[in-house]
Amino acid sequence: MAKMLIAGEPADSESGQTTEVRNPATGEVVDNVPKGTITDIRRAIDAAKGALKKWSAMAPSKRGAVLLAAGHTILQQEKELATLLTKEQGKPMRESILEIRRFVHTLDHYGGMAKTMRTSAVMLDTGRHGIVLRKPLGVCGSIVPWNFPVSLMGNKLGPALLAGNTVVVKPAGTTPLTDLRTCEVIDKAIQDAGGERFSGPRGLIRCLIFCQLPHSKCCVECVEQGCLAQRLEEAVNGSLRDQM
Repeated sequence: MAKMLIAGEPADSESGQTTEVRNPATGEVVDNVPKGTITDIRRAIDAAKGALKKWSAMAPSKRGAVLLAAGHTILQQEKELATLLTKEQGKPMRESILEIRRFVHTLDHYGGMAKTMRTSAVMLDTGRHGIVLRKPLGVCGSIVPWNFPVSLMGNKLGPALLAGNTVVVKPAGTTPLTDLRTCEVIDKAIQDAGGERFSGPRGLIRCLIFCQLPHSKCCVECVEQGCLAQRLEEAVNGSLRDQM
């Protein structure tokens, strides 16, 4: 059975409940995943906040190298990942392979941007110079749809991680498995780079999955006010289902 990934460790739901992921073409059960709860959401947010300091302090060039290394590893596993994506999502194998490659292209794109992340100076109206500092927002919440679960997750993970944010990811309930596996690969790339375990997407919550990774958007202020947990809770309760 697949598990959530929180703070770099496989995790079951605190409720102990699970839900099935089925092949839409055959109705066959592909795997079972934890049925997450609000408590699980808060565990993931806390883990992401705990990892933020070390990840954001890492040089952008090193964060970029992590993304490049993760992309390289994922490309080596493209057939395995594409097969899993086809089973849970139903698209033809050719399209699944293209989606995995699109995800890798996104990681490569943002990994290559690392060299452009530097402090800059601008001329102000007063005639003085201002310094532009680029700093991470904090913990980001990422809600991923079912139709392109891997490539669209990459669109959120790439910029967020490169900028030094940490992330809590909620894959779609019908297509969480490939996202979970992909996040495990990225997490390992982070560990190999000497980083700390983060919290991102993995685990299923009714159709809500958490993993363990750094992400962006939903700043620290938002997390402290409980906005991120509330937004993810809405997703768990199904109020966002029509938007996905």
